[in-house]
Amino acid sequence: MVQVGKLRVNLERREVTENGLPLRIGSRAFDVLEFLIDASGSLVLKDEIISHVWPDTVVEENNLQVQIAVLRKALGEDRGMIRTIPGRGYQLVGLEPVSVGPSGSATRDQLHNIPAQGELIGRETDVADIGALLGESPVLTLVGAGGIGKTSLAIRAAREYGHRFADGVRYVELAPVGEPGEVVSAAAEACGVRFADGAASAVSLAQRLARQKCLVILDNAEHVVAAVAELADALAAYYPAVTVLATSREPLRIASESIYRVEPLAVASDDAPLEYLNTCPSVQLFMRRAQSLGRGVGTDERNVRLVGVICQRLDGIPLAIELAAARSAALGVAGVYAHLDDRLQLLAGGKRNALPRHQTLRATFDWSYALLDTSSRKLFRRLGVFAARFTFEAACAVAMDDVMTMAAVISGIGELTAKSLLNVEFEDDVARYRLSESTRAYALEKLQDEGEVQRTAERHARFIQQSFEECPLDGCKAGAPSRQIDLRHALDDARDSFDWAFSPVGNSRLGVALAGALVGPLLECSLVDECCARAGRAVDAIDALPPDSVDPACEMHLCATLASTLANTKGPVSSSAQLWQRVLALASRTGDLDYQAKAIWGLWNTMISLADMNTAMGYAMRYRQFATEHGTQWQRILGDQLVAVTLHCFGMHEQARVNLEQGIQHLEALQHEVPRGGLSVDPLIFSHGTLARIAWIQGDPDRAMKMVEQTVNLVRTETLEPSLSHVLAAVAVPLALMTGDLHSVDRYLDVLRSQVALHRMDMWCKYCDCLSAQRDELAGDGSRSLPSFEAALDALLARGFRRVLTLFVGECAASLARCGRAADAKRRLADALAWCDGHGEQLFVPEIWRVMGIVEFEEATRCATTEEAVSHEARARGHFETAIRIAGEHRASMWALRATLALARLLVRQGLRAQARSHLQPFAAIFDPRSRARDIRNLYDLLSELCTPAEVHHGFAGELEATGAVASSQPPPNAL
Repeated sequence: MVQVGKLRVNLERREVTENGLPLRIGSRAFDVLEFLIDASGSLVLKDEIISHVWPDTVVEENNLQVQIAVLRKALGEDRGMIRTIPGRGYQLVGLEPVSVGPSGSATRDQLHNIPAQGELIGRETDVADIGALLGESPVLTLVGAGGIGKTSLAIRAAREYGHRFADGVRYVELAPVGEPGEVVSAAAEACGVRFADGAASAVSLAQRLARQKCLVILDNAEHVVAAVAELADALAAYYPAVTVLATSREPLRIASESIYRVEPLAVASDDAPLEYLNTCPSVQLFMRRAQSLGRGVGTDERNVRLVGVICQRLDGIPLAIELAAARSAALGVAGVYAHLDDRLQLLAGGKRNALPRHQTLRATFDWSYALLDTSSRKLFRRLGVFAARFTFEAACAVAMDDVMTMAAVISGIGELTAKSLLNVEFEDDVARYRLSESTRAYALEKLQDEGEVQRTAERHARFIQQSFEECPLDGCKAGAPSRQIDLRHALDDARDSFDWAFSPVGNSRLGVALAGALVGPLLECSLVDECCARAGRAVDAIDALPPDSVDPACEMHLCATLASTLANTKGPVSSSAQLWQRVLALASRTGDLDYQAKAIWGLWNTMISLADMNTAMGYAMRYRQFATEHGTQWQRILGDQLVAVTLHCFGMHEQARVNLEQGIQHLEALQHEVPRGGLSVDPLIFSHGTLARIAWIQGDPDRAMKMVEQTVNLVRTETLEPSLSHVLAAVAVPLALMTGDLHSVDRYLDVLRSQVALHRMDMWCKYCDCLSAQRDELAGDGSRSLPSFEAALDALLARGFRRVLTLFVGECAASLARCGRAADAKRRLADALAWCDGHGEQLFVPEIWRVMGIVEFEEATRCATTEEAVSHEARARGHFETAIRIAGEHRASMWALRATLALARLLVRQGLRAQARSHLQPFAAIFDPRSRARDIRNLYDLLSELCTPAEVHHGFAGELEATGAVASSQPPPNAL
């Protein structure tokens, strides 16, 4: 209880009395008064009061002025005790402690030497836990890293629970103590005990305090820990009425000690909801500290999220967060974030009344580093190369040399963990160590200062390489969550080591070897873009090294990885072909049959992406021959599949279908022998997807969509990419578009967009833009997305990526014609047709001719004279008939139906309704009128316009039922 003028204030009960009678002043006014009292006569800034009293509300300064006025009114003639410091804040002067009755509540003078304290954020649970432990243990040590808030917790616990100690709280600040022998003298002075010269000792001080029930706080004990331990042990052993609360970066290690480890403040994950971010303790601390300095931090989502990331990268350490908040006054939040990599320079400018080692982040670490012995300092520096968690084995591999022994590593790890410089966690009895990001930055700085970076980084890179090679961490998507976490941490370390190896001070030869070990796990985790970038960096380094500097197997592995990832990411696709040729040459020279097979397959796949079917067939035949002579059973089956897929691209759909179905049966029988993942699309998925497209082309769109669903279900979680994106982009979405199934289009396209964006597969991102434009066209809004359609299509063509792209060219040309840009449409179609004729791609040739007819048809509708219109119509009819003829040669019912529908509409325009009907009639005998496919619906809608209801419902339907020709694979020959 405290006397403020004529008022008596009971802080525990939140009561104010005047002459023994209760006085109501309101909860906000009491909060302000309590905060001023806690400051013990010190100046309190206005922003600090506002942040404390209105923590979750934005208020104006006049709200505070109102509460100050309430307090001054209550004080009456003592109103001058609340002094206003213009432009800064308020000060409460003339406080008087008041003794209380036998209730056991604390008296104010019990806390006379406790430092003033502002608001403590996010530590409510810690304070309660410490309060509970104070009643159970004679010595309680708060242990944690520098700047984590041990002192603040000790002070708050004393204020909250000091009333339990009838003889008060004694606060001993040990930071200024330079020698262990000065500990007892400092404690005696704080406790008000005087000794004759030379008479002070731990035991003598304990004897003087023997009859007192008090709490002694020994703050900042780590640099004189042995002397503090002796004093605490003496107090606990002989005089249990005294309770010791110590704060230290390492435990006292005495029998009577209980340890409370102070953890960092909670931080938010990158994807945390905004509501959680606003209540996250670390974020709140940053915001309050920034506001107290007169620099408001924006509360919009972008700023709050940026603060969340800053707090996360600062590991939730309160001192680091406060220093960062202080810097935001000059740099802004974005500026602080941008300079976090240089945090030891950035995080300075602490409070003037803070201890020197809390003025800057570097000073905090300097204090801990100075307490280490020579061997532990060396170990600490070397452990800085680890970007993530590491094991004892890893620590030995990096730290040990002729001088640093294993025993020294064991001892050093114990020392570093004890002094809170190294965190340790146990998983299944395996210890895993970690340096916080800020601690690591300091360790790396010291490593640089000692000139040890080169040797340590090389040992680290060799250890990472050996770890990946001896125990490949594949299948990261399968298995226990701990396996996935292990791989993520291993990759974090490998990335850091890779970046060093290819830096100006690194070792590029070692980096190439590390890259060879790293790209496999990256692909297994579907990190396609990152894999491509790192493989490309390594291949460039190989080219810069003298010939034969790199193991051929490593070079082939890197070139093959780069070739396969380039085709999905950046291109140009021709670069992939050059890389595969390089792999094939190396494999042939070294007699490596495995890489010969991979290279031939890669060249075939690249030619498919280039839509160079003539060359692709050459590689398909070469692969089949190679498999016959040297390959396994599944490779022989795969060789037949490559030939079948190429036949499909030549327009030989029926032969391709038969061969693919046979091959799939054999592949399914060998499922356990078929290698999956890594470089390519699963061959089973490739074959099923091609069969689905053939089913659509041959006239069964409903079956085709069911096959699409089955194909998507074949994609395995451990080999998700590039199989999933390929089947969605090249098969599922295009077939859903051609069928007119908007629901399936949206479902598949959303997943595809997410996947290719996640893995930064830029080639397929452009592909998605083309698919989206087609989707808009199908929904009747094609003109809006035409510019993006053209841009994406041109970007793909410029990179040489033409896989299933001819269909897009046709769709884009049709949109251009509808917008009156017939010349542009014809140019695109002529280029596409020339490419198909020159490179053997026949898959979409009927469609190209059909769209050429559509362009002429559109021009006919815009002609000013009949003569011009007739000329365009004649050319349109010729193009439609060419499309129908080629579709018949390919036995492609759906291409034939599409071209025939276009021809029938032209005939209707010319008044030749009977001819139009005669062209359509054969198709009605084979296509199911119940189908929801767009082209089949168009067929029956147009027939309904050309025939009487009786003819439609009885004539054609009766013929359909009589022949049983529902959804056969081909129309009758005379229809084609």
